[in-house]
Amino acid sequence: MTVDDIQRFLTIMGAIFAATQGIVEQLKARWPWLGKEEADPVKEEKRKTRVLLTSAVVAALLAGMAAVDVFAMLGINGVLAAFKAAHPTLYRLLNMVTVGLLSTFGSPFLHEILDILIEFKQHIRLRNQDAELKLLKLPSGDKDKA
Repeated sequence: MTVDDIQRFLTIMGAIFAATQGIVEQLKARWPWLGKEEADPVKEEKRKTRVLLTSAVVAALLAGMAAVDVFAMLGINGVLAAFKAAHPTLYRLLNMVTVGLLSTFGSPFLHEILDILIEFKQHIRLRNQDAELKLLKLPSGDKDKA
């Protein structure tokens, strides 16, 4: 698995995670049984569980619509090649469930990884801007001549 494969995996999972969060927030706003916080701790835990399950289902549906093959992205497609050939529908369903679970229960991990990648990208951009500014500045002795 190369760095490009990891980056592609994180990008796709991050996009599914972000889309899932947006859709679930819309569902929570429309369905009180999903979005309204409960005063009773037991009822609140049940509501949070419903939100997690809804997130997993939405992420799985998004993965199915986008035909995301998470096993190929992780490099374990070769192990499952015979299963994929024999049972393509079941393979796709397993893919969707895996993406749903990774997106929902792996979201804190994915969120941290994406934050790290974004900060790294910003650091490189700032470093490149500083280098360009240094190249554009004239040395102090050249100011008088110009």
